[in-house]
Amino acid sequence: MKTLLVTTLGLIALATLDMAVAADGPPPPSVGQPSGINLGNTSFYDGFAGPPGLSYLAYLKYDSASSFKGSNGKENTALDDPKLNVITLLNQFSYYSPETIGGGAHLGWSMVVPIVSLDGEFGDAGAQLKDNSLGMGDITTGPQIQFDPIVDAHGRPVFVQRVAFDVILPTGKYDEHKDLNPGSNTYSLNPYWAATWMPAPRWELSWRLYYLYNFKNDDPASSSPVPFKGQVVQDTQAGKSAWLNFAASYEVIPNLSVGINGYYFKQLSDDKVNGDRLEDSREKVMGIGPGLFWKISEGDGFWVNAYHETNVENRAKNDFSVQVRFAHAF
Repeated sequence: MKTLLVTTLGLIALATLDMAVAADGPPPPSVGQPSGINLGNTSFYDGFAGPPGLSYLAYLKYDSASSFKGSNGKENTALDDPKLNVITLLNQFSYYSPETIGGGAHLGWSMVVPIVSLDGEFGDAGAQLKDNSLGMGDITTGPQIQFDPIVDAHGRPVFVQRVAFDVILPTGKYDEHKDLNPGSNTYSLNPYWAATWMPAPRWELSWRLYYLYNFKNDDPASSSPVPFKGQVVQDTQAGKSAWLNFAASYEVIPNLSVGINGYYFKQLSDDKVNGDRLEDSREKVMGIGPGLFWKISEGDGFWVNAYHETNVENRAKNDFSVQVRFAHAF
């Protein structure tokens, strides 16, 4: 049986969901990246974390997809006139200590709680994927180390960074009889390194490099499960992945910067079903677009980011994504 992998994308996270779709029948149980991964949610001045103490960050994102790509980047013919709209609200609570542990490093912790709304429509001539509507997504949490900025001879920050060791927890809404779920029903390891470099006054370059390792899902979801290689599907495991969020901006007037933001995601290993490799299942996507950052005060900030996706394989292609983000330090 020939299979094609498609992915729905939203979240913070963004919610990223993907499922294998049989070209000649109903979809087998989904093999999906976690719903809470950060594709473009963070951008300008990402190496900074605000003043020490507790901060709250709210992300509101809208994604709209009307095409699903296969392993060759062409349209997935198993679906007829697909439409998928995802609205995601991310609530992040972040803390780092004012006390240093040496070398300008401060210990901290972060937790992201997503709320995801899924609305999918699929034509009668193709596979019918069922969505699990509105619910909580998977929580991402873990320790982090925030470093003090490195400054030049004039006291101007030129480089600042942070490392985090996040874990994605299977706390999201999940129904094994639905194809599109806010939750992934599996644990994942998701460490990252974020940094900002300011090579000249008013200019900044930021990036966040991620790695993702997913454990098995012992209760795969599908509205119409079919066998895989003649066997009942008992478990699935999404492949290892890495990706980069990147941004560059220029401060056009005091405290207001405009620039370009983007992300590049690449799956490094194939998905697995019942421990067997699912061939041609690796995802790839690049998103890029304009954005702005407004530094309201030392503890408050506001971002607007928009993205259009290209170079898409084995996932839904977002025609348009837009996000607003607000940060407040207590």
